[in-house]
Amino acid sequence: MIRYKKVARTSMLVMLVFNSFLFVACTSSTRADKLERSGQAKVSGDKIAQVATPPSATPQFTDQSGITVVYPRADKVPAASTYIAGAVNKGSSLTCNGAPVRVSPEGYFAHVISLKPGVNSVTLQEQPSGRSREIKIEREVPVAAIAAGGCKIDAGSLQPKSDRGIVSGDTIELSARATPGSELFVLIGKRKISLHAPAGGGSVTRKRRKKSSAGSSSHVNRGLDAAYGKVYQRSAAAPGDLYVGSYKVQPDDSWNGARVRYVLKSLSKSTSSLSDGKLTTLAQPTFAETSHDKTIVRVGPGLGRITPLPKGVRVLIDGWQDDSMRCLYAPNHHYWIKREDLFQDQSQQSDSAPSSVARTINIGADDYGATVTVPLSQKLPFLIEQQMKPSRLVMRIFGVTADTDWITPAPPTDHPQLVDTVAWKQVGDGIYEVSVQLKSGSQWGFKADYNDANLVLHIKAPPKLQANGNRLQGLKICVDPGHGGNESGAIGCSGLREADMNLGISLKLKTLLEAAGAQVTMTRSDNREVSLDERVDIAEAANVDILLSVHNNSLPDGRDPWTEHGTSTYWYHPQATQLARLFKNDIVKQIGFPDFGSRFQNLALTRPSGMLAVLTETGFVVNPDEYAQLISDSGQEKAAQGMLASLIEYLGRGPSVKGVVKHSGAAAQ
Repeated sequence: MIRYKKVARTSMLVMLVFNSFLFVACTSSTRADKLERSGQAKVSGDKIAQVATPPSATPQFTDQSGITVVYPRADKVPAASTYIAGAVNKGSSLTCNGAPVRVSPEGYFAHVISLKPGVNSVTLQEQPSGRSREIKIEREVPVAAIAAGGCKIDAGSLQPKSDRGIVSGDTIELSARATPGSELFVLIGKRKISLHAPAGGGSVTRKRRKKSSAGSSSHVNRGLDAAYGKVYQRSAAAPGDLYVGSYKVQPDDSWNGARVRYVLKSLSKSTSSLSDGKLTTLAQPTFAETSHDKTIVRVGPGLGRITPLPKGVRVLIDGWQDDSMRCLYAPNHHYWIKREDLFQDQSQQSDSAPSSVARTINIGADDYGATVTVPLSQKLPFLIEQQMKPSRLVMRIFGVTADTDWITPAPPTDHPQLVDTVAWKQVGDGIYEVSVQLKSGSQWGFKADYNDANLVLHIKAPPKLQANGNRLQGLKICVDPGHGGNESGAIGCSGLREADMNLGISLKLKTLLEAAGAQVTMTRSDNREVSLDERVDIAEAANVDILLSVHNNSLPDGRDPWTEHGTSTYWYHPQATQLARLFKNDIVKQIGFPDFGSRFQNLALTRPSGMLAVLTETGFVVNPDEYAQLISDSGQEKAAQGMLASLIEYLGRGPSVKGVVKHSGAAAQ
């Protein structure tokens, strides 16, 4: 199952799946876990299969009834339905509140139930033993609307909730839940801003709408959420007690920690409340520089990522929200960096703004592959976009103005030439774009860093496959068994950990890859915990060609394990798209699970750009039929065989190695 790295991303999620996915398991007393704790590093598929018989393998999920239940968790369910997953004795039947439950031949089950708001009682009964188990599942209760006729403001609903640094021209979004049909306005210093209720609900609101219905915010759906790539209605689209509005900061606004006061007038009564967030206007922008490599940059506080920055890049700050600083790359191009990732030297705040002139572009080569260097006078922020059709890399450098008279070609070498042509253009004030057209239709990796103030784009050379060796000789690959240690990943129907299934598949894959001649680096070979950053660092330190993260899947609430299951793969950079699709196709051919698709996803183990990075989800551990195969030696072997076949196909290395066979994804030159 996927584990996401959350760097202040909490405001983004919306992706409820990440919270619903991360199953936390107690320490298992299975034989496999005992072997791991005793220091025996390799947990094979055979060992996992030996402890797969329910329910004795999973005492932490089994009560005195003997019926194993691994899902749902004790948390409140945010959806109108959930599923119960677990195990009973082999050959038994099961009912849930009297309804028959589908049970696999091995005794594993999954069953979808509808939920009413509040606590739901569920009775599972096994036959022929007659044993039963009672469980309670709580569905979250929608927030009750504030009733009409009173005079109330919900203090916890007031925006802004976090402190903000702002400049003239910024927009402040305002909202509050309060007694419907009333007058609500805010006071910020000397400013008074009226709010309106998008759902109607009050005479004041209706009068306003008669005057002008254009641009009515009643068409904004405020109750949407998302889980596992699907959007659903979590709460009311337009609550009748919600008031909204906005204010554009004016040049003469001057606030220093000002709080927004909400004032409600209802009939002859009035009340007021202060927002938690404080507003501060900034008279002048300040300068900062990134304090470490791989600095995370986002399009908004906690939102989508863009190209990370190396250490020492200078940025201009013209605002902030809570602990995120707003960086002005160029006019109308704002991005956000965490305060802790920036260094601000107050003694240099009167220094020149981040800017430079680009006079030349130099094409070269190093041990990684080709290089394209843009000499600058200081380290400036940049974005890199990868394109496959045509095959090129586009780098935008901010704060740079062109005076480029020379593009020098690479000196002759014995290595294949990766770069076809390089061109530049000024696409806007302070935005300098370098387009690098590549000779091959495939790409193997890219990265960028600074050598002093020279920005260097590195383009990875393809692996040097041996013409007369084993099929994968010359390929360097990092195999990453997902989770491990206290990070159990998803929990299967009888209580076995995804981490152990991932490891079983990965160790079998390692054996197959090495037999085919590949050089294999493992992020873990036992039940240890390895952080997401450490996994990426291991792959980068080994300068591998491919990073393959091996996982198995689960589902959040509101979904059905019997209808949503199968093999899927994930990629982030376009260079890995074709390989991800091949992994999915060949695993499906080998293990026979349904095709669950290959798709983009923002994951820590797919984001590295310096190699082809793919994450596989062989199957769903909460689907009883797939789980039975995933814990078996033969099922894990099939998954590993599918992954091997994908690599052989991608590299065009069929049974004969006399001459490298090319295909559209091959990079042999």
